Amino acid sequence: MKGVGVSVCALITASALAGAAHAQFLVQKPAMSVSSKAGRFTGYSAAVPLDLSTDTEKVTLTAKSTGTLENPTYDLDLNLTQKPDDDRAGQGSMGVGASWNDREAKVRSSMSKMFGFGILPRANYVRVSMDMDASQAIAVPGKIPVARANIRSTLTLDGKSIGSVALGGGSTGDEGVDFSLTRPFDIPAEFTVSLRGATDTREQWRLKDSRLMVKLVKASW
Repeated sequence: MKGVGVSVCALITASALAGAAHAQFLVQKPAMSVSSKAGRFTGYSAAVPLDLSTDTEKVTLTAKSTGTLENPTYDLDLNLTQKPDDDRAGQGSMGVGASWNDREAKVRSSMSKMFGFGILPRANYVRVSMDMDASQAIAVPGKIPVARANIRSTLTLDGKSIGSVALGGGSTGDEGVDFSLTRPFDIPAEFTVSLRGATDTREQWRLKDSRLMVKLVKASW
């Protein structure tokens, strides 16, 4: 999983640098905050976003530091999104990030692509996305890294979300599948069926959790 994250990072960086001749290097407004309790300083958050956008892609690099002065956590995120144009109905995005402190280091990546179809591909499309992350405990030498991945596909017809299906799993043995149906028959609700399982010591998959969720969604009025 770490190799995948590094490969995605290299691909995104190469794409950003390929358009460096047309890029706009702009430091956006920093975001800073501090917290306190009973008059004592308890933590801070500081983020500096950098706009590296090109003529065809929106690229943002964000450096962030949170926590306390004695135990800070550093984050670095790079996100790339294709800008819409008249020739391309589909839109893709990629992102990679990393965070680390004295206890743990994490790597994460995400990719998504929109595939239009029919006469109106901008209103009828399928979006496929993949999210991956891996973490390594620094305070415990020799501990096996924990990795997870999730793949989701959503269907949109006439500009309205119809439903989605997601598959997920990880090195810890947890596996799951989610099905959701949004506003069937113009009912202002989203129905989601979630099934979660795990692999036991005998390498047999068993159902660990199943549930049906109903969420009200805003309807036009």
